Amino acid sequence: MAKSFIRNFTEQITGSNAKTTDTDIVQAVSHFEDEQSKLSKFKREFDKYTQATLVFDNASIRFFEFIRSLTDASWSQTQTVDRLCIDLARVRGENLQSFNKQMHSSINLLFDKFDNMKGRIDEQTHLQADYDKTRRHYHASMKRDQQIKVDRLKTDLDQLKSALSLVNEKLRDNLAKFHADVQDYYVQTTIEVVGMHSKFYHAYYKICSAFAGRRPAKFSTNSDYNENNHDKEMQSSSLSSTEDSHKKTPSAASESPSRPIGYRVLHQARVIHDYEAENEDELDLVKDEYISIISFQNEDDNERDKGWEYAEKSNGAIGIFPANFAVRLYDNEVKQL
Repeated sequence: MAKSFIRNFTEQITGSNAKTTDTDIVQAVSHFEDEQSKLSKFKREFDKYTQATLVFDNASIRFFEFIRSLTDASWSQTQTVDRLCIDLARVRGENLQSFNKQMHSSINLLFDKFDNMKGRIDEQTHLQADYDKTRRHYHASMKRDQQIKVDRLKTDLDQLKSALSLVNEKLRDNLAKFHADVQDYYVQTTIEVVGMHSKFYHAYYKICSAFAGRRPAKFSTNSDYNENNHDKEMQSSSLSSTEDSHKKTPSAASESPSRPIGYRVLHQARVIHDYEAENEDELDLVKDEYISIISFQNEDDNERDKGWEYAEKSNGAIGIFPANFAVRLYDNEVKQL
């Protein structure tokens, strides 16, 4: 009778043989797993977005090249439009590369935080399993009247119960704080995404509006344009010598010497291996950066060893690189100008 009373009293303190549960922790862990699933989906959706952006960027490049091909070569603004197409492709490439790099970095950091918190949850799970196992042994020993074993298990059970109580309390606080941190991350990400898009569209607008604002609306040949607009173009030039300025045409002055005219962007590619240039005509490449594969209109300029490609980097640098150091991001037909 006395033993039965002691057994009932102990079960009231330690609980039944069922698995120990903490309702708050169970709900918090379920919420944690839901947030982890959402982060994985966020990464997948972002990858879809960047791929769709690449498709649109390449479609935009092809479209502008096609419009450019509709005009006669005698049009005075031919080279200016070439420059416009190059600048727009460069801005798109720089934006996507920066956006992709920043977002993947922040997403990976958040994944690391999820892994760290998952480790704490696993620690609590293991401790709870040890507590439940010891409790089952304790009750079984009481039924067999193994007093020595009961005393030892009772000591172990008390220690595990105390440790589990501390871990549960800490885990509840950590999970609550973690949820707040995740929400803060999404708020900051929303602000950053909008900001980066704003910066990109502002730069894109400046290039397009500058072209539309200073170019003549009607068709004119190079000779007509030079006769009517020679003085205006020369005044805007930064040349210090009057004699040199008359020797240089307006179209030549508008071209950057580091970016020769007469080539078109074929498609964009992603670098898959770092490459250090060994000669002056080669490009330094960094893994995961985006480059534009180009081809010169003058076929003689395209002469190179087999296995090499011409490319333009986001900073405007042009050169060759081993073709197997980058992969094409989007297959498109090459439009002949």
